[in-house]
Amino acid sequence: MLLIVNLTAKQDSFPVGVLEQCDAILAELGFKKEVHSVVKPGKEFSATYTGPIVEKTRLEEILTPIAEKNQINFSVELEESVKFP
Repeated sequence: MLLIVNLTAKQDSFPVGVLEQCDAILAELGFKKEVHSVVKPGKEFSATYTGPIVEKTRLEEILTPIAEKNQINFSVELEESVKFP
């Protein structure tokens, strides 16, 4: 499963520690970070992970406390990943 998490700061600057918190929580669920991308410097980031099949609502429940604490908005996208030999 391919997981894309988009994170946007509600304030003027993005709390970069949130990226590490998301990585740690998702690692506990079996996700491995593939890449972090800067969408808008200091304001919006995107992170891509590969991992097991997990319901979108479950992922949103897990990430909501971090988002609320750090005043960020997030969205989660799940896609089926295909591995080629």
